[in-house]
Amino acid sequence: MAIAPSGEVMAAPMNREKGILYAEFEIKTALRSRRSLDVAGHYGRPDIFSLTVNRVPQPPAVFVDL
Repeated sequence: MAIAPSGEVMAAPMNREKGILYAEFEIKTALRSRRSLDVAGHYGRPDIFSLTVNRVPQPPAVFVDL
Protein backbone atom coordinates (compact mmCIF):
# COMPACT_ATOMS: atom_id res chain seq x y z
CA MET A 1 0.00 0.00 0.00
CA ALA A 2 1.26 3.48 -0.79
CA ILE A 3 -0.17 6.43 1.11
CA ALA A 4 0.56 10.02 0.12
CA PRO A 5 1.69 12.55 2.76
CA SER A 6 -1.84 13.97 2.62
CA GLY A 7 -3.24 10.60 3.73
CA GLU A 8 -4.66 9.71 0.32
CA VAL A 9 -4.26 6.05 -0.66
CA MET A 10 -2.24 6.10 -3.89
CA ALA A 11 -1.94 2.33 -4.44
CA ALA A 12 -3.86 -0.55 -2.92
CA PRO A 13 -2.02 -3.15 -0.84
CA MET A 14 -0.48 -6.13 -2.59
CA ASN A 15 -2.42 -8.79 -0.68
CA ARG A 16 -2.04 -11.76 -3.01
CA GLU A 17 0.95 -10.71 -5.11
CA LYS A 18 4.60 -10.74 -4.15
CA GLY A 19 6.76 -7.87 -5.28
CA ILE A 20 7.93 -4.36 -4.61
CA LEU A 21 5.50 -1.49 -4.86
CA TYR A 22 6.97 1.77 -6.13
CA ALA A 23 5.22 5.13 -5.93
CA GLU A 24 6.11 8.70 -6.84
CA PHE A 25 4.90 11.76 -4.95
CA GLU A 26 5.26 15.46 -5.57
CA ILE A 27 7.74 16.97 -3.11
CA LYS A 28 5.53 20.07 -2.81
CA THR A 29 2.72 17.90 -1.45
CA ALA A 30 5.03 16.36 1.15
CA LEU A 31 6.32 19.77 2.26
CA ARG A 32 2.79 21.15 2.52
CA SER A 33 1.74 18.16 4.64
CA ARG A 34 4.74 18.55 6.94
CA ARG A 35 3.86 22.18 7.61
CA SER A 36 0.33 21.26 8.66
CA LEU A 37 1.37 18.25 10.78
CA ASP A 38 -0.17 18.26 14.24
CA VAL A 39 2.87 17.22 16.28
CA ALA A 40 0.79 16.99 19.45
CA GLY A 41 -1.37 14.30 17.89
CA HIS A 42 -4.77 14.27 16.30
CA TYR A 43 -6.47 14.56 19.67
CA GLY A 44 -4.09 17.18 21.06
CA ARG A 45 -5.71 19.29 23.78
CA PRO A 46 -3.61 22.42 24.38
CA ASP A 47 -6.28 23.64 26.80
CA ILE A 48 -5.51 20.80 29.25
CA PHE A 49 -2.02 19.53 28.30
CA SER A 50 1.27 21.41 28.34
CA LEU A 51 4.93 20.56 27.85
CA THR A 52 7.41 21.60 30.53
CA VAL A 53 11.16 21.19 30.05
CA ASN A 54 13.31 20.95 33.18
CA ARG A 55 16.69 22.39 32.18
CA VAL A 56 18.40 21.31 35.43
CA PRO A 57 20.83 18.42 34.78
CA GLN A 58 19.48 15.11 36.09
CA PRO A 59 21.29 11.87 36.98
CA PRO A 60 21.19 9.31 34.15
CA ALA A 61 19.58 6.68 36.40
CA VAL A 62 17.77 6.61 39.72
CA PHE A 63 17.78 3.35 41.71
CA VAL A 64 14.88 2.72 44.08
CA ASP A 65 14.56 -0.15 46.59
CA LEU A 66 10.95 -1.28 46.72
